[in-house]
Amino acid sequence: MTAADEFYEAALRIADHKLDREGPFGPVLRPRLGTGGNFSDLFLWDTVFCIFWAKYHPERYPLENSLDNFYRLADVDGFISRQYLPTGESKWSKEHPISFAPPILAWAELELAEAGLFPGRLERVYPALVRHHAFCRAHFRQPDGMFFSDPFGCGLDNLPRWPRSGPDPTGGIPLRKEHIHPAFQATTGKKLLPDPRFCWNRQADWIDTSAQMAFNARNLARIAERIGCPGREIDAYRQEHAAIAAAINRIAWSEADGFYFDTLADGTPIRRFFATSYWTLPAGVVPEERLDRYLAHLNDPAKFCRPVPVPTLAADDPDYDPENGYSAGPVWVFMDYMILRGLRSCGREALARSIASKLFEGTLRLFRSTGTIWENYSPEDSGRPAKGEPDFCGWSALAPIAVRREFLDC
Repeated sequence: MTAADEFYEAALRIADHKLDREGPFGPVLRPRLGTGGNFSDLFLWDTVFCIFWAKYHPERYPLENSLDNFYRLADVDGFISRQYLPTGESKWSKEHPISFAPPILAWAELELAEAGLFPGRLERVYPALVRHHAFCRAHFRQPDGMFFSDPFGCGLDNLPRWPRSGPDPTGGIPLRKEHIHPAFQATTGKKLLPDPRFCWNRQADWIDTSAQMAFNARNLARIAERIGCPGREIDAYRQEHAAIAAAINRIAWSEADGFYFDTLADGTPIRRFFATSYWTLPAGVVPEERLDRYLAHLNDPAKFCRPVPVPTLAADDPDYDPENGYSAGPVWVFMDYMILRGLRSCGREALARSIASKLFEGTLRLFRSTGTIWENYSPEDSGRPAKGEPDFCGWSALAPIAVRREFLDC
């Protein structure tokens, strides 16, 4: 057995163990994929990215249950929380954007359909996907056509998205006790409340959230077409995608920098280079004439081209912390996978393969030296794990399984 095969089998073995430990199940939460850490809660972000590797072993993992839990727990207005307690209650109030669940469920559903799995499923889940998209549009759309989110909602908890001078809380939505489920308050207390990051939401247009909404509109159009919805419904989602793309290209693009930034409400770009910007790639919103300059940052050692790509925060940012930064520097495999899929969608196979190869080799080396798979990785390939959890399969199984199978020949 090769080292790459051992890596693959270890990922499945760890995932099996996580699956056995997840719960409780019963009438509220059905058996589901483990989310990597030692959690009993149900996380949307984690679950979706697990689907992309677990789809290769549908006989082994409860793929349908893992996604259906969210539709069963959704509110009638379409709200789906990013995190549910084992009781099936949202840990966070839908009145605060900390509960925001990025609209990426349709992407996972299309993956299953395109793999030929679960015929008839798209017809069944489409109404719930439509309602969730409508909820996000109604609650997180800015007047200029862009969208906002929350540090937790974006999937990278402590990515320093605010200007380095510090955020102005004016216009933010403070996180208060009433926004936190009582069952969680006892263990959390006031720990979350003073942190200014949790007021940093609607003062800015968020590039990843806006791109995710464009991507979701595009995916809903594809699903609607596949299941034979009326043409006007398909066209409505295509028009929505085009409108969000136009807003992104008008507001978030910096011609001087060749990059898409988060933007303050007054139109000022927050000139910090985050990997989250590259959600624009799978969303299909980047004009061809901008691609070369935009993607050049992925080849720039001062930005994202580190020994193990792609750090969440550019290497020349003063807050870059490649080992202890958690979301402020380390490599998160789900971000790399999103970027790889985006590069493929715009025909940049050579760059995708280069990033995939470096990511795979870096994660494999750390597996061989530690015997496990990590929540995140140092982009500097220091031989030490970044600050995070071991046995994280979980989304990190993307590297030995999906990245290997989809982008490499090893």
